[in-house]
Amino acid sequence: MAAVVQAEAAGFVPEGWLIPSARTEEDDELSMFNRTDPYWDRLWAPGSQAVWTSRHTGPDGSPRASFGTRENKRLLMSRDEAMDLLTSNRGRAERLALWGVLDSWRTVSAEQLAVLTGSSFFLDPNYSQIAASFAAEVLDVGSFALRNGTLPGRGGTALYRPRLGDAFEKELKKTLTWPEWISVTGGYSWSSGGQYDRHNLLATELAIRAAEYLPGTGTVMGEKFSSVGLLAGLSAAEKEKLKARLDAARKLGPTALAAEMEAQRPHLVDNRRGDGTIVRRDGMRIVYELTATSSASFEKKVRRWAETIAKRPLETSGVTVVFVAAPHPDRDRHTSADPIHKIHKTIRNVLKEFPGTGPDSPAARIGVAHWQEWFPARGQISDAFLDLQANFAIGTRTDPWVPRRMMSTTDYPFTPHAETFAPRALIENARLLTATPHWLRTGEHTKLIGTPMDREEDAIASIVPHPYPARPNRTAGRTLGENVGAVQHPVGLPDRLRIKGRDVAAERSYQERRRARALAQSRAPATPAWDY
Repeated sequence: MAAVVQAEAAGFVPEGWLIPSARTEEDDELSMFNRTDPYWDRLWAPGSQAVWTSRHTGPDGSPRASFGTRENKRLLMSRDEAMDLLTSNRGRAERLALWGVLDSWRTVSAEQLAVLTGSSFFLDPNYSQIAASFAAEVLDVGSFALRNGTLPGRGGTALYRPRLGDAFEKELKKTLTWPEWISVTGGYSWSSGGQYDRHNLLATELAIRAAEYLPGTGTVMGEKFSSVGLLAGLSAAEKEKLKARLDAARKLGPTALAAEMEAQRPHLVDNRRGDGTIVRRDGMRIVYELTATSSASFEKKVRRWAETIAKRPLETSGVTVVFVAAPHPDRDRHTSADPIHKIHKTIRNVLKEFPGTGPDSPAARIGVAHWQEWFPARGQISDAFLDLQANFAIGTRTDPWVPRRMMSTTDYPFTPHAETFAPRALIENARLLTATPHWLRTGEHTKLIGTPMDREEDAIASIVPHPYPARPNRTAGRTLGENVGAVQHPVGLPDRLRIKGRDVAAERSYQERRRARALAQSRAPATPAWDY
């Protein structure tokens, strides 16, 4: 009740279904107000961990996988059977999306996975691509702590996370084409990341809601792609230091140079990262960090972000940070049980080391918000979330915290340095990733990585074979990709060498036409039997 009163004091609190969603072509069963709410639905036991099962080997050498006291036979397929499923053309788009989401967002519910990918198949943990990935030791399947002992099934009770280990790098990476690998991992190694169940689910849910309901959202990025190195780049001093290391390695020879170049990849140079990133349409990055408490490690995290921001002006990095307090909703109702007060105090103490309140200062670029102020109850969104409102310590000594609307280009302006910084390139490149919500990556994006012909400097004709003409003496020549013979359309790249987003509307229309044809056939009169 206190949360609702706070929200009503802050502004209008509409029901989720009253707000237009970017997912207008999908079923309402996956909308926010129908999905399981990882914050308000009381799904967590103390500790905020789910119940997980991994594939393991029994005493007799056979594969085992159990949920509570019930064994899921579907998950006990052999490794060979799993690899057959994971290398077939059927379900290829779905499994690439599955792996990409897990690699980027770490832990997701079945409903969140279905929303991000646009495929309702993932609501069932017995789906072939889920079961095969489990058998190949790429992912674990789990359930919420307070639903232990039940077999996850359709209805959103299943959870998925990447399995600790190197099964993807050893077994599956070599089965992918280069564009497929890029779409799954972004060109980096597969990683399982930090496996903090409640924390990761809330981080994923926040990004989905931002992509659904915030009209100014350009894209959203998971934890893997929310590192300082990838989002903000390097400061001038850091660039000089790395350049000196590269020059020294170049003198040692090609092997040393290659090793140094690999070590200087952005995600390795600075691996500090947020829980996720909301990117405005103008390219400004809003990195968010969820926290349920304010501890010594939290203070270190605030200080690291303040140091990062102090070295990188807003116009050349576009990076801002918001800390979102997400304590357990069933905590004690007295004021001291809410960590938001200690979070405010900790951030103010850290910011004293970085004086100033100008546009480039850490004080103007590190905000604080509360989950319950953005989402005061199940299925409700406040106007504070619709503007992504957060408090910044840029006020007076007696009233230091000033609310700012981070999605507003007038309340929070961002003017990038045009000569050295192209902030919207991140939005374009995010469309390559299957982890990006499918409604933000529709269409084809192969041009962003180029085709094999673009990457080949020698004869293009040697890459794309053309049928030899039956009558060469009558053939004057044809352009690359021109149709030949019975082919009635231009020849293009095979799907596995392209990166395309899903078109849910077209898929739905196709399925409706199939159902209509099947219904018409079932109602057609039977062929009369002839009497002889």
